[in-house]
Amino acid sequence: MRIGSINELFDELDRVVAESRRGDVTRDAADYWTAMLTREGHPLNSRLPDEPLVDWYDRGLLGDLDGARVLDVGCGNGRNGAWLAEWGADVVGVDLAAPLLDAVRHELPESMSVTALDVLRDPLPAGPFDLIYDSGCFHHLAPHRRITYRERVLPLLAPGGKYAVVAFSQERQPSPSDGEVLTSGDLGGGMSFLLDDLERIFAPLRPLDVRPVRDDVAGTFGADFLNAGLFTA
Repeated sequence: MRIGSINELFDELDRVVAESRRGDVTRDAADYWTAMLTREGHPLNSRLPDEPLVDWYDRGLLGDLDGARVLDVGCGNGRNGAWLAEWGADVVGVDLAAPLLDAVRHELPESMSVTALDVLRDPLPAGPFDLIYDSGCFHHLAPHRRITYRERVLPLLAPGGKYAVVAFSQERQPSPSDGEVLTSGDLGGGMSFLLDDLERIFAPLRPLDVRPVRDDVAGTFGADFLNAGLFTA
């Protein structure tokens, strides 16, 4: 069969990526991500909230979280969503790692729920959301699926809502070019982005703070190989 539509093109590229076994973000990868996120020594096997998340709240950039609706994309063990819930937010966490969500669900605040789903293909929780937070999901998407992600996730933002992303830093942790990834299917463990990349990819959202993540703030999770961006609709 010859490709005759954008959907068929994207499906073919999905197959290329899945065959590499280092870029699969479908439900079939649930056990892989659970094992990864619970592995001793893995950076994200942590209960601390992200450094930029805490900083943005302290600086008033997130606004009043009391009663705010939050979508935590790629929530993992719920560390960021739980922190937001402690400040009064109603949080919906979504992640592929169903076994991990089952293990942590009973530990989460009452105002945080978690659901196992594929953010690119499954029905998403109904918006609008005052804050959409993505720490570590976006940089595991193949280049063509960034388009799918934006088309599905960003419309869930409320007017004036905030979107935040934490992703690998191309300045400090270079990754293959998009062309190389689409040829080989190998994301190399995750794509990295320049600060300028984040601003361009998430236009027309207005950037509020786009910067490297700090790794020296007590009580927070930070790593020097990450960049962070906060945007408003």
